[in-house]
Amino acid sequence: MRNVDRIRHIPGVIVQGRYDVVCPATTAWELHRAWPEANFVLLQEAGHSAMEPGITSALIEATDEFAALA
Repeated sequence: MRNVDRIRHIPGVIVQGRYDVVCPATTAWELHRAWPEANFVLLQEAGHSAMEPGITSALIEATDEFAALA
């Protein structure tokens, strides 16, 4: 968080599962507060794994949005 100003100019998406016990949602929320330019996606029915349908979908959607900018 201390050096978040180094990336604030980079487009970003923070994808967080509500039931993630490895990386708690509070940490993602703190990152978003420090990097408000990034979109914050909190998935109510997901945990930590990128293989969970909601997480996978959100990551693909974010990637597609970035690809459309290129």
